[in-house]
Amino acid sequence: MKRALLGTTALIGAGLAGLGSASPALAESPIKLSLGGFYRAAYMVVEDDNDGDLSSFGFLERAEPGYDHNKDGFFSDAEIHFHGRTVLDNGLEVGAHIELEGENATDQIDEAWVYFAGGFGEFRIGSDDEALANSCILPPGGTANFSAFSPNEWGANAFSFTTFGVVTNSACTGVDNKSDAQKILYFSPVFYGFQLTVSYTPNPGSEDQVDGVGPHVGMPAKVNSFSDADADSDASVYLTYTYDGSNWGLTAGGGASWEMGKSSNESRDFHDQDFYQAALTVYVDRFSIGGVFEYYNDLGFPGEATFDSRNGDFGEDLDAWVAGGGMAYTYNAWTFGAQYSYRRDTFRVSSGTFHETLSQTQQRAVATVNYALGPGINLDGEVAYTWRDQNPEADGRFSNNDDYQALEFGLGTAVTF
Repeated sequence: MKRALLGTTALIGAGLAGLGSASPALAESPIKLSLGGFYRAAYMVVEDDNDGDLSSFGFLERAEPGYDHNKDGFFSDAEIHFHGRTVLDNGLEVGAHIELEGENATDQIDEAWVYFAGGFGEFRIGSDDEALANSCILPPGGTANFSAFSPNEWGANAFSFTTFGVVTNSACTGVDNKSDAQKILYFSPVFYGFQLTVSYTPNPGSEDQVDGVGPHVGMPAKVNSFSDADADSDASVYLTYTYDGSNWGLTAGGGASWEMGKSSNESRDFHDQDFYQAALTVYVDRFSIGGVFEYYNDLGFPGEATFDSRNGDFGEDLDAWVAGGGMAYTYNAWTFGAQYSYRRDTFRVSSGTFHETLSQTQQRAVATVNYALGPGINLDGEVAYTWRDQNPEADGRFSNNDDYQALEFGLGTAVTF
């Protein structure tokens, strides 16, 4: 019976199609689905400061960052990408993109957005990185797994207690509470090598339906605690320029990311964060070299935000900046690279006439090698050294957590499909 019904439906459809203007056929092709993604894995060995006794500061116990940590381990990261697209008769390209996490049990969907593209550029609506994080430039010399700038795999125990928390030398980060918060993104066409990326995030902490941005009643709730508060919205912009000559070229970029309308409570005025980034990379034949700088103004720290008290007698402030560079040389299937990054965090606290400044510097040097085994198949390796200094070392906040050094070795693979 089912086949008979299908056959009857087909005949009716053919008859209607023959009526011409009574039911015009659509010339556009339906959206077609393609698959992609990646799998990255690495084995890492770390030799670092793992000694030192536990000590107490208030109710917290402190030790060196490497205390009671493993020396080696296997680590992996994987995603499957579903991409659907079609081109309408008027030339408009319409599609959707969904990224399924392969190694994250708590967040199965990484990014998901719909897009509209044409001569005007491209608009994306959904869960994606903001403009600065989406289009920013980093120096050459890193691989899919290893880098001096917040790589996919970082072996050193890069965390400290209280004020600074987990610190990597990221130089490509925006202000969104969740990096893939729901937003609208615009990518302009390329004009004489220039391209502009702009984004607007109305709810910086809302990424999926659970956050209230899917089917829901009302708007997502803002989280306003005693020590921190959500911004009303975020905005970001990034401009890139690319030039390709006969045997040389360059890529330059710069942009900013801003929080807007951060709430205050009865006792604290919270500061909006604003980040600024710039980078330049130049290549000549097989050799490339570049540098990057990012400044984090009023950076939030673990459990806190930069604020001034309402009566002006107390305040906390954290700023940071990252600078560094890298180079790479390609010979046949081999690419040899080196990178260096320097990060400085400065925390200031004031109460009446009392003022205190705490600082931390973290430097990281990495030598990498990558071998292209085949199309989309790479083997990579690294030797990295990370060292950190906190000042003043005698401060109770940093008991047994003043300086830190780590030497790491890594071997990895990256498969892209």
